[in-house]
Amino acid sequence: MLNLSNLKKLTIVIFTYNRHKYLRRTLKYWSSYDVKVLVLDGSSTKFEDPCLHTKNIKYIYDTRSLYDRLLSSVNYINTEYMILACDDEFYLPSALCSCINFLSSDQSFSSCGGRAVGFRTKKKKIFGINQYPKLRGLCLDHDIASDRISKHFSSYVPAHFYSVIRTNNWKIISLYVFQKKYSFLDSFELQVEFLIMLSGKSKIFSELMWMRNNEVPHVGFELEIKIQRWWYDKKNENEKKDFLQRMNNACNEILIDQNSELNEHKISELFEIFIDKTLKNVKKNFLRKLLNFVPFKVKQIIKFFKKWYYFKTYKYRSPVNEKILSEEINTLELEGVLVNHKELNKISSILTDSNNND
Repeated sequence: MLNLSNLKKLTIVIFTYNRHKYLRRTLKYWSSYDVKVLVLDGSSTKFEDPCLHTKNIKYIYDTRSLYDRLLSSVNYINTEYMILACDDEFYLPSALCSCINFLSSDQSFSSCGGRAVGFRTKKKKIFGINQYPKLRGLCLDHDIASDRISKHFSSYVPAHFYSVIRTNNWKIISLYVFQKKYSFLDSFELQVEFLIMLSGKSKIFSELMWMRNNEVPHVGFELEIKIQRWWYDKKNENEKKDFLQRMNNACNEILIDQNSELNEHKISELFEIFIDKTLKNVKKNFLRKLLNFVPFKVKQIIKFFKKWYYFKTYKYRSPVNEKILSEEINTLELEGVLVNHKELNKISSILTDSNNND
């Protein structure tokens, strides 16, 4: 029988906002495991459900911003390890234990995760989607932190934001990242990814760990600009200077017992690896070239209505690579990915029951 006792060393931090339907099914899943769950709910109404009486679940109703809520997490986590989780997704406990066991055995690693699969439910059927194939074989074990970050940012995948990390690292990272919001899209994800890489080496196991929801879009209607535009726009010079100073201060605290190789100039160079690589991947087609002559405010209006239409029609879309979940799982296993089918079947049961009851 699989030993899941090390789950006691982990806190799963779930952030949620006005999606109690998804939160309910996720907490139903975790209520049967001996793992601490911290729910940070910023919804317009308080969540009420019998699962909140389960001793392993701590529910915090806090209508402040996402940044404030994630910053407050440091006050509630008292386990050695933690992992962030969306309210609509699942982790396989056996894979989480594999990560904890590995981190316990090697202090030079700050992060450990597993492979992911996307899913969508349609009535009684569950479809699987090829998710984050770049996670395959990912191991950033360079001894020099800047080498790890450079390698990661040159072929980016969100490998660490939803991986198991050491709580002491998370507490330092949170204090620097979530006290200040910057005006480019996904700023906190990139900051967290950078600082986890700074904290130590990372590894992705060939084991299914993460069930990534594709039933609903993941972003709201924020009109933040992408980092590529923000970074090189002279109007943002003061904000960019503040960004680099904050990142440098975080680096100094994380590496307090080491000779820090980083300064604001080097940090800037590392972020520019990500930015320049992303820019090269943008296709310069005729329509995109034409948009270069459109005023920025007009572009924002176009973007808003584009997102509105995207959200409006999302539930009718089917990804090109969508398969029956069992077929996608079989594809992963042919790649050598270990899958705990008992845990996967439990998730599938919760998904179909929830879908049929709505």
